[in-house]
Amino acid sequence: MSHRLLVLFLTVLVLSPMAHAENSDSVIALSTDNDLFAPTQTDRDYTAGLAITYSSNSEDFLGNPVSGISQNLDRFVLSGIGADINEPESAALEFGIYGFTPEEIKARDIDRDDRPYSSLVYLSSSHSYRTLSDDSGWTTSMTVGVLGLDVFKSGQNAVHKVVGSDRANGWDHQVSNGGEPTFRYSAAYHQYLDKSRPDQQFKVTYFGSVGYLTEFGAALVFRDGLISSPDNRFNPELMAYGERAPGVAAPGGREHYFWGGVSVKARAYNAFLQGQFRHSDHELDANDLNVLLAEIWAGYTHSFVAGTELSYVLRVQSSEIKSGTGNRTLAWGGLVFSKRL
Repeated sequence: MSHRLLVLFLTVLVLSPMAHAENSDSVIALSTDNDLFAPTQTDRDYTAGLAITYSSNSEDFLGNPVSGISQNLDRFVLSGIGADINEPESAALEFGIYGFTPEEIKARDIDRDDRPYSSLVYLSSSHSYRTLSDDSGWTTSMTVGVLGLDVFKSGQNAVHKVVGSDRANGWDHQVSNGGEPTFRYSAAYHQYLDKSRPDQQFKVTYFGSVGYLTEFGAALVFRDGLISSPDNRFNPELMAYGERAPGVAAPGGREHYFWGGVSVKARAYNAFLQGQFRHSDHELDANDLNVLLAEIWAGYTHSFVAGTELSYVLRVQSSEIKSGTGNRTLAWGGLVFSKRL
């Protein structure tokens, strides 16, 4: 069953109407995260992720089947809260995988004082909307996926074998081991601030999501430098661990800029720590987790020839777990290579 779901995800991604984007603003991006990309170079918590993202404002792509389903959900949610939006300006599809490990990965036994192993294989559909006032906008994302597959386990141990790192031996105890479907929907409202300087952009974002991550919060985001990509398709504050479909910027012309931000959120539920409906050998209770979380990030983006860009980001998040071995700050780095089509 798990392999059939993977094939389905890949088929939807490949067969989406990407070929009619000659006159549109389209980008394909390959991104990878790893805690070893951070100065601390740990091998724990959110440990790695890999994703491929396609984003476009072409009418053909906006009409792909997955986008159509998520747009219907957007209309229901956004109209219900009185958002004054038109049709989406752009859409993105992302297929990816990411995972989490405790600190001691050589042990086969469960460390009840630390976080459980967990992983997600997912397909995400995102949309960007402008409001009628043009100084604000909305970004939405619908994600379906499967927790507990062996895909991340196999990939991590294959990479560790090549680079000479320890084998992770506790994956048999991961959350929803064997596979369990999951879902998440998120919506974010952006208020674009002073636009008097083209080399600086600031915005405030209010966001919330329900599903395997249920939370709400606010963020302050900035860019500074030579900027040519649209501000409504640059949303690093909406990256959820390895998921970055709402945050992949579409390269414009030549650009190079620093960027960063800070967010504060209240998280009510985290399936990667608490599990879902299926039995898991190791789960944490809501009382074991911090509700309030803070995150800060800083990055740099540089464009090269033929519409290519490379970005690096360092992200640091406060501890998700109240006490024990798992009570520690999370840090990871990410690389994004994108190509304008």
